Amino acid sequence: MRFFTLWIVLTAAVFAAQTDDVIRLYQQQRYEAACLEGARIVREYKNNYTFVNAYSLACLKSDYIDFAAVGGVYLRDSQASRQNSSYILTVVLQKKLLTQSLADNIDLSSIRLPDTPHILSKVFGAYASGNYTVDGSVMVINLGGNSTATLDSLSEGGHFKVRIRQYENGRMTGEHLYW
Repeated sequence: MRFFTLWIVLTAAVFAAQTDDVIRLYQQQRYEAACLEGARIVREYKNNYTFVNAYSLACLKSDYIDFAAVGGVYLRDSQASRQNSSYILTVVLQKKLLTQSLADNIDLSSIRLPDTPHILSKVFGAYASGNYTVDGSVMVINLGGNSTATLDSLSEGGHFKVRIRQYENGRMTGEHLYW
């Protein structure tokens, strides 16, 4: 009986350490590591809202949008969790709609979704409202000031991908691939 009790206590401590590791990685801005580690355990700890928030936001920041959706579904038991859930799932929907539009030539002009600070959201809003110029096969979007983004699509390994490149003063500062 003592062995069984000790085993339960040690197992609980190991699992708590896993969620703490994800939170720590998020706080250290190691978003990709936090997302990938969290993806392994999110279903087991879906009621640990601090962990799920950190995991989901890390996935957004590291462009693992679909992984973030899993956490977004679980966030529901506080005002802050519901706000984060709405933010996360809005970006997921924008990604899906943008991909569908570019791949299947679907008109998004009648769709209005909330704006978020995520680059995908900014590009989605401009694309859906037609606020872009076309330069060859690339759409150019003015993000304000000296910031711009380009939007295009490509097929890689049989998969359709959406590519967003961010520019500051004409210099590329980031690239995001979504499929």
